[in-house]
Amino acid sequence: MTSIFGFKINTTEESVQSLLPPNELERFEGVGFSSSGNIMGIASSDTNTVFLFRRKENGLFEDKPYWSISGPSSGLDYPHDVSFSGSEADTELLAVAQRRGAITIYEKNRDNDNYSTEPIFEICGPATNLNHSDGVAFVPPANDHLAACNLTTGSISFYRRLSISPIRFTVEPVFELKHPSLRDPDGLAFSPSGRWLALANHGNHSVSIFERRRTGGSKGELEYGPEPHAIIEDPGLRHPHSVAFTPKGNHLAVTNAGANYFSVYGLKLRNFKLQWSHSPVTQKTMGPEDVFREINARNKMEGGPKGLAIHKNTLAVCSPNNGVRIYSFRERLFG
Repeated sequence: MTSIFGFKINTTEESVQSLLPPNELERFEGVGFSSSGNIMGIASSDTNTVFLFRRKENGLFEDKPYWSISGPSSGLDYPHDVSFSGSEADTELLAVAQRRGAITIYEKNRDNDNYSTEPIFEICGPATNLNHSDGVAFVPPANDHLAACNLTTGSISFYRRLSISPIRFTVEPVFELKHPSLRDPDGLAFSPSGRWLALANHGNHSVSIFERRRTGGSKGELEYGPEPHAIIEDPGLRHPHSVAFTPKGNHLAVTNAGANYFSVYGLKLRNFKLQWSHSPVTQKTMGPEDVFREINARNKMEGGPKGLAIHKNTLAVCSPNNGVRIYSFRERLFG
């Protein structure tokens, strides 16, 4: 166990589970947990596939995916990230962000753990303002909005759910977040309460953290900004790719596509104000250093971990080179 500032990650060999792609053509890019934590979805960009893995009774995940979404009818075109609706209901949804500028939505089967292999709704077209939409997330706690990163335009687009049966979302964004600190935002995450929104800025090696506005009205309830609460500009951040909050919302994990580790930052109460640390409280190496260096020498934006997801005390990190690593951790309220 390593313990720094209230965050402990279990790194003993027997405690870390590794899952490899089904074949050499698959490159794991994005990962997400279902609301129960018993299903893990993984986006494989190069083969236009989303894999679903199921948790066993012993807490580990099965070595092979039990279900997959792929093929022409799936509507997938370079899937980059996944997000589950966070609902415990039988109608839990799976949203997939696609680099071509679209979000496809799939519905969980009412009788088993399978998901529809064709989208039940798609947010696409010029009206969406989606452009290289590399990250997607349902907005907690109500999960009645979807948010997506736009890497090309440096903006975050929000879409409201219009109905549950049938599933419908607005096609035009109901709110767009823009700020000079956003440079090629590649990943986004909300704290469980929805108070914080973190954005991984791939283009300037930083993380922007915004707080939800406390204004009236349904639209104001989901607006963030206009200025960031904090900008983490740690020199150790190298092309940040994905972010994820811990359940208590006081730690933020960040993957680095251009470094062989992921970092964890903490939220502290100082002088009666909440402040995010600008140095990591801990870092964890992802894979073999020689493999990383070989890839990173060819492209400084590659070789490191990418997709990232957290559910309760489980943290999953994936990379195109190492598959998925699954860790357990503990945190205190304030370190």
